[in-house]
This record gives sequence, structure tokens and C-alpha cells, in this order.
Amino acid sequence: MKKKLTALFILIISFSQAQESQELESTKDTPTEISAVKDSIVQDYKIKRLSIGIKVGVPNITSLGAQYTLPFLNNHIAPYFDYSNYKYDDSESEGDLSFYEFGATYYFNTKGKGFYLGLGSSSLKVKASFNNVSLDQGRTGSGSTEISLDTTNFKLGIKTGGRIYFRMEFGYGMGNLPKTIDFTATDNSNPSYTETVTEEIPEIPGISENGLIIGNIGFGISF
Repeated sequence: MKKKLTALFILIISFSQAQESQELESTKDTPTEISAVKDSIVQDYKIKRLSIGIKVGVPNITSLGAQYTLPFLNNHIAPYFDYSNYKYDDSESEGDLSFYEFGATYYFNTKGKGFYLGLGSSSLKVKASFNNVSLDQGRTGSGSTEISLDTTNFKLGIKTGGRIYFRMEFGYGMGNLPKTIDFTATDNSNPSYTETVTEEIPEIPGISENGLIIGNIGFGISF
């Protein structure tokens, strides 16, 4: 797995360098014209500020997102927003899971692409329904509750330029994440009987008590 991620990382870097070389090649013209516009080429470099795409990884699973590179601060800052929503179902529990994250990235260069640092805030909400809950005196019940996992995220990534872009991110989200939840369960045979029970939160890849691992790859279109 480590070798595959390394190879993908190298591929993204190579793609970014190839696109930049192509862009530089396209600006070539006669010596007279180059002399006349060389300064404006640097100043008026065509930055594709709006990027819309898909990310696949953890904890977002699959999310849609948008990013906009601001036209001031020398094009270093780009606010972003990501969102995903999906259902899960197993023999013990089922429900809806939604994830959103907003924040900003800082690009090391001035073209809205390449290596960047990201700082954001995310919320992972789970509306869970538990089936076949064991109650006192051999009873079996069911119940539902809502779980919210909020983190502050730090990320390092790379994004290519061009109309079609690729990106890769790695990081960590810090927060106080519960491992169990309390909720009221109702006896399946006798709805008048209820009981407070404690259940473990459904396992979500990359999540621990102290935070969550962030890792994703993505692609999309820039304008």
C-alpha cells in the first residue's frame, strides 16, 4: 500500500510539472513579442480560481467539494468546502451519515496549485438506529440516536493545475470523539417498556478517541 501511495504521489507531481511546462511552452512567441510582454505574462498568469471535484478517502468516504483561490494575498489563500452523505446498514445497526468540512488552504506558490497546507473544521454526524438491542430479563429492543464527531483538521497536500486537476491530501483531525453512546431502547414485543442502554459507536475507518486520520485522493475541473 505504501509503495502504491508513493507511486501515485510521484505521478501527481509529474503531471503538475508536465502541465506547467506545457503552459510555459504555449507562451513562446517571437523575440520581439516576448520582450514586449514578458513582464505581463508573469503578472497576468491565467489562474483557474474555481475548482469543483470529488474526493475519495477517509473520513469523508466520497465527497463533493469546491475551492476558490482568492485574487488577493498573491493567490496563496484558497477557501474550500466539502460535503458527503450516505447510508449504512448491517445486522446490528443502520442509519444516515453526513460529513462536511470547511476551511482554507495555503499554497506555497502564487498560481493556486502545487503543494499546500490546509486548516479546516469538520463535522461527522451519524443518525443511527440500533436493532436487536439486548435488554434486561432477556428482552430484545430497538432505539435510535444521533452522534456528532467534530474535529479541527490539519492537512498537507498537492494539487495539479490545468482544466482537469488531481489532488492528494494527508493529515489528522483533532477532537474529543466518544466511543459509546447512551439512548433509550423500546422492547420490540412490548412498546410500553423502555430502557436506557449503552452501545458502541459503529466502527468508522481511521477514527479513534483522540481524533481521526485524514487521507484522500481527488480530481475535478477548474475554471
